[in-house]
Amino acid sequence: MSGATLTGESLSPGWLLVPADAGADWVRDSAAALRAGWGRAWQESYDRLVPMMLDAATEHRREEDALFFQLWPTDAPVCVFVHAAVGRIDAAALPAAPDAIGYEATGLGPGLQVPFTQRVAGADVWGVEYVFHDAGQGVTVHVEPTLPEILAPLMPMIHQFVQSLQLTGADGRPFVAVAPPLPENGPDGSWRVA
Repeated sequence: MSGATLTGESLSPGWLLVPADAGADWVRDSAAALRAGWGRAWQESYDRLVPMMLDAATEHRREEDALFFQLWPTDAPVCVFVHAAVGRIDAAALPAAPDAIGYEATGLGPGLQVPFTQRVAGADVWGVEYVFHDAGQGVTVHVEPTLPEILAPLMPMIHQFVQSLQLTGADGRPFVAVAPPLPENGPDGSWRVA
């Protein structure tokens, strides 16, 4: 959606916006801000580790990201990457039940929540994606996979962020997604498994 603006907010601390032009100055300034915020929890080893993790964020940012965050849930070098992108979405390629479940976002309308797992270095990691579409356009929120022990307690913060998202077209009209083709979105709102 050319000229569209995606906005969102989080009421929880730890959401560090990674700008498209993030570089060495951003890494330095962000490390200093985290150090100040963590206070006495900061350890000497973080002087090297935290800038490395911040630098990794600059490599994880995708061209299509309208918003990209590094979510630091605690006063320690642990983070999760959260992408929010605006672009073309092929409705025919949307995941279906049981891989996806219906999800309603206050600012975007009906969509899909798609949890997924991967095996990385012998460990199971979890991620989640949210998809909202209409007429081939839409919004995706992608939470990169991490250990379930890290992701699970962050889900309320992630839900709050997704609920806050609003996409406004160049003409000033708000984007509202169409209901995805899931059984629960059928004519009577119910479904059964045979």
